[in-house]
This record gives sequence, C-alpha cells and structure tokens, in this order.
Amino acid sequence: MRRELIIAAGPGEWRAALVDDGSAVELYVERGDRRRAGSIHAGRVVRVAKGLDSAFVEIGDDRPGLAPRRESRGLDAPGLDAPGLDAPGLDEGARVLVEIRREALPDKGPRLTTRLTRPIADPGLDPPAQLYPAPGFAAALALALPGPPDRVVADDASIVPELRTAFPDTEIARETLLDLAAEFAAALAPSLELPAGGLVHIAETRAATMIDVDTGTPETGSAARNALAGNLEAAQAIARHVRLRNLGGGIVVDFVGLEGKVPREQVRQALADALAPDPAKPQCLGWTRLGHIEIVRPYRAPSLCAQLGDPALTQAFAALRAIARAQPAARWRLTVSPRVATALRGSAAVALAALETRVGSAISIVEDAAADPFTIASR
Repeated sequence: MRRELIIAAGPGEWRAALVDDGSAVELYVERGDRRRAGSIHAGRVVRVAKGLDSAFVEIGDDRPGLAPRRESRGLDAPGLDAPGLDAPGLDEGARVLVEIRREALPDKGPRLTTRLTRPIADPGLDPPAQLYPAPGFAAALALALPGPPDRVVADDASIVPELRTAFPDTEIARETLLDLAAEFAAALAPSLELPAGGLVHIAETRAATMIDVDTGTPETGSAARNALAGNLEAAQAIARHVRLRNLGGGIVVDFVGLEGKVPREQVRQALADALAPDPAKPQCLGWTRLGHIEIVRPYRAPSLCAQLGDPALTQAFAALRAIARAQPAARWRLTVSPRVATALRGSAAVALAALETRVGSAISIVEDAAADPFTIASR
C-alpha cells in the first residue's frame, strides 16, 4: 500500500489529505492554533482537584488541561488507589511536563498525562511552552499522521524546505491527481449519495453523531433485497466517512429496517469489517433495542467540521488562498462580507500581513454585505 500526504498550502492555513492507494482516508486542517494530541508541553499546575484526583495544568490553551494525579505516581507505586495521597510533581504551582492525550472539547480543556510517549530534552523554558513538536505547520501535520507517508506532495514550492525538515526520509513531489477541494467538500456535506441511488445523512450533535440511511426508491427487486443491498453499500460509505471526518465518541446509525437476524448480522459484520482498518480502532457495539447500530470511536481531536470552526474565518483563508494562487498583480482588491472582513482583521490578520509581504503591496479590503463570500480583483 502506497501512502501519500497531499498538501494544499495557503496563507495561514494548510489543508491536507492522507491517501492510501489513491483514495483519501483522512483529512487535516492546520492553522497553527491547535495543541495537537501527542504534543508535549512544559506546564504549570494552577489547581489541584482532590475530588477528581487530578490537577489542572496551564499549557497556554483557552482552558487548563486536566492531568490525573494517579498517573504521576507510576503504575507500580504503593498506595495507587488510596484516596488523599499526594502525587509528586502535581502540586499547585509546580512546573511539570505533560503530553496531550485528548485535545480540548468546546467546553472542556485538553486531557493530559505525565507519562510521556517519547523521550524529550527539557530546555527549562518557563511555562507554558510547547517542547514537541517544533513550531511549524509541517511538524504539526507529521504529528497528526498515523504513520510516515511514502511521499509528500505540495502545491507550493516555498514550503518544501519546511517539509524536508518534518519528513527527512520522505520523497517530496509536486504533481498530484487528487482534487483536494472536492474531497473536503464531500467530507463536509451533510448527505452522501450512494452509487445505487441511496443517501446517507450525517449530523454531528453535542451528545453523539447521528447517521441515517435512506435507500431511495429502487425500481426493481424486492423491498427486503433492496434494503439489505442499500445497507451493505451504506456500511462501506459510513466507515470511510467516520475516519475521513474524524468523528469521535458515540455514533448511532439508523439503517433501513431489516427483518430477521441473518440480514441484520450481515450488516453489522460488514460495518465492523469496514471499520477495522481505521487506526483509531472504533468498536461496532451491535444493534440496540431501538434498531440502531452503535459505534464508539475514541476521541483524540475535534472532527473535521469542528476544526474549521467559524465559517467566516474559513472564507477569509479561502480568499487569501485565492489571491496567493492568482496571477501576479501590482495591487489587489478583496471584496468580502462584513463577517469575513472582521476575520481578516482578527484571527486571519497575521496571514493577511504575510500575504501582503509576499505580493509586495497592501491588499485593499472592501466590505460589501452582498459579497458571497468574496471576490478578488487587481487594481
């Protein structure tokens, strides 16, 4: 199996796809604003929560991370389960090295551990400070991958030096046949069209991800056979998009109704087999009494949709990417909606300034409520 990492680089945002044998299996967004699972930080304990047997550690995120104190005692430490014992290194005010085990949720800080998965040279920096990986979009992407790629394909020659540092033993190339924009559009769409005419609807909610299967209206065949065939086809698409969209936590699938244990077991087994290659090791828990199939996929990072966050910021980065890829012009005018203009003055301001340096002149930002969502023109 040949594994490639395809990167579309733009000012302030890189988008990437991990491709196995010509098919995208994972998608990534990197904006330099995330503390990824697996990264290692010098943090400061800001509060000890004895009732949780944990400590809150400041690592520079919006919220302090939570580090279980039992982990810092070591697996073989005496009194591991005894309540009220202090854990060395996790006292209030202490400087501590931690690794992110699970990235932050919208209303919760990251989950941390003091059991580092790799040796790290501690330079003694004052917290909060990231010690691993090194700064840069390429290093962050390398950390997110389930394994090293055989080849990295970049659409921008200027990022090749950074890629060579992050992937020193990997071939760096420029050509690709993958339409990355189309892959992202499909992975963000609320519904998937199946080859036989059915639909799979995917809705992320606060409690779980809900997936509904619709076989459509086949013109031939019995209802039972069409239901089974549509469900088996949907199982393959669902497994692919669970990984592609990085869905985590509880996932509930409402397949088309089936009669009898044999076809139900066929669908469950087909879904379990399709999920098996996923390195996150999701579990297919089987049918519920309500006639749904439950899946649990460990949460380590936000879903693709959550990573993109504010649509106006996403549009701002898309506008900057469009200018970066356009033919050179002496001066550029960017017409955007008021919300996109706000994003360009805020979270995307650094990327805008970098692009202005690259093109050699200031970019004129024009607000227009009718912009949908932006237009670019030379002036």
